[in-house]
Amino acid sequence: MFRMTTYLTAPALVMLMGGTAQAALTADQVWQSWKNAGALAGLTVSAATENSDGGVLTLNGVKIAPEGSAGLAISDMVLTEQSDGSVLIKPGADIGADLTGEGTAGSVKLTHDGLTMTAREGEAGALLYDYAAASLNVAFNSSYPATSFDGTDAGEATSKGTVGFTDVAGSYSDTPGVNRAFGFDLAASKIAYDINSGDPGLKMTTASISETADLAMSADVTLPSTVSLLAIAAPSDFGKALQEGMAVAVTTKQGASTGTASQDDQIFPYQMTFTAGPGEATGEFNKDRFSVRSTGEGLAIDLTSSAVPAPVKISTGPVEFGMTSPVMAAETAGDYGLTVKLNGVEVNEETWALVDPGAALKRDPADLSIDVAGKAKVDFIALMAAEEAGMTEVTPPAPETLDIRDLTLKIAGAAFTGVGAFTFDNSMGVPMPIGEANVTLTGGNALIDGLIATGLMTDDDAMGVRMMMGGFMSPGANPDELTSKIEAKAGGEITVNGQRVQ
Repeated sequence: MFRMTTYLTAPALVMLMGGTAQAALTADQVWQSWKNAGALAGLTVSAATENSDGGVLTLNGVKIAPEGSAGLAISDMVLTEQSDGSVLIKPGADIGADLTGEGTAGSVKLTHDGLTMTAREGEAGALLYDYAAASLNVAFNSSYPATSFDGTDAGEATSKGTVGFTDVAGSYSDTPGVNRAFGFDLAASKIAYDINSGDPGLKMTTASISETADLAMSADVTLPSTVSLLAIAAPSDFGKALQEGMAVAVTTKQGASTGTASQDDQIFPYQMTFTAGPGEATGEFNKDRFSVRSTGEGLAIDLTSSAVPAPVKISTGPVEFGMTSPVMAAETAGDYGLTVKLNGVEVNEETWALVDPGAALKRDPADLSIDVAGKAKVDFIALMAAEEAGMTEVTPPAPETLDIRDLTLKIAGAAFTGVGAFTFDNSMGVPMPIGEANVTLTGGNALIDGLIATGLMTDDDAMGVRMMMGGFMSPGANPDELTSKIEAKAGGEITVNGQRVQ
C-alpha cells in the first residue's frame, strides 16, 4: 500500500496553500503563505532556487512533501505581481508525484494547456484564487504484487490510466480564523478517463473508457486551526477534530455520460457499453451528521459475454440514493434514514428468454422504492475508538423512532408495499419496538404460478410459500391481494392480523 502521507500531500497543499491576504499582495507574500500553511499541515514547501526581480518571483525545483516522502514536484513556477494588487501564477509543464511505497511502485503526472492562477485578497483576511486551463490531464501508473492464493510469488499487477478535464475554470478560497474555511469550485465542459489494469494472479485484465459532459463541483471544508490533517492517526484524534469544527460539504452536477468497459478472465469475460443521463449529488460530514444523496435520469447497459448465450441489455428510469446518519449523537438523538429508488428497470427479451422462454412471467418494468427514517443515539467515533482499544463493553446505538414511509417492490406483475411507524424502548438494553406496519401483496399467486411454469420453483416450494403467505396474511379487497397488519406492543408482544406470534 502507498503511504497515507504520500496520498495526502497534494490535497493537503490544495486546501492549505492560502494564508492571510494582505492589502496588496506580493509574489513573495504568496510564496511565504504557502510555506507557512504547509507547515501547519505537516508539509515542507520548498524550492531548489528562488529568484525575485521586479515583482516577478521565479521558482525552480518546487517540492511539497511530508517529512521523509517524495511528495509532489513542480519543475518551475513564476509568480508575477499585477497592477491591481493580485499575483498571477504560472506553473511549469512538469508536475508529478512519486507514489512508491513498500512493495509498490507508482507515479502521477499532471499535464496542462495554459493553466494559470490568480491570487487576490478577499474579505476577512481571505486569500482567493481563480484558475483556468484549456485542459488538465492526470496520468497515473502503479505496480504491486499480484494476487496469490497460496503465498507464492504471482508476479506483478499493474494499473494505469488517464483522467482529463476540458475547458476548466474555477476558484479556491482560504479564510483564516479560529476555524479555517476553505472553498473550492470547479467547472469543466468534459471529464474523460481511460483506465487499464491487469493481475496475472487472477489471470484478469480490465479496461474502461468514459466521457461525461458539463461537470460542476463545489466543496466547503472547515478545519480547526489547532489540528493538522497529517496528525490525525486515531479515532480519538478524528473525534477531537470533529468536536472542534472539522466539516465537509460537497455538491456535484454533471451532464450525460457514455462509456465502455471490458474484462478478460477465465470466469466472466465481457464487453460492455453504457449511457447515463444527467445527475446530481450532495454530501455532508460533520460532528452531527453524515449525509449523501444522488439522483440520476436513468441508465442503459449493453453487455455481451462468452459466458452468457445472449446479449444482456438493461435500462432504468430515474434513480435516487440517499443515506443519513448521526455521527456523534450520544446525548441527543440524531436523524438517520435511507432512500433507494430505482424506477422502470427493464431487460431485453433475449435476457428474459434465458429464464422464461415461454413468457410465463409478465414483462412489466420493475420498480424498487425504500424510504425509511428516524432518530437514534449513536457515537460512531467512540465505537471505533473502543474497537481499536479492544474494549468489549461499549454503548450500542439506541434507535428512538423508525418511520417506514414507503417499501415498494414491483416485479413481473407482482407488487409488495408497506408503511409503518415505530418507537423504541431502550430501557432493557435492547431496543424494543412499539408500533405497527401494514403491508399489501398483489399478484403474488400469479407470480408463483409463473415461476413454477419456468421451472424456477417447484410445486413443493410453492406450497411452502403459499402456506406462509396464508399464515401471515389475509385476503384483501381485490383479486390475488393479501394484506397484513403487524403490531409490536409494550413488553415485546408481536401480533400479525391480531394473532400473537411472540
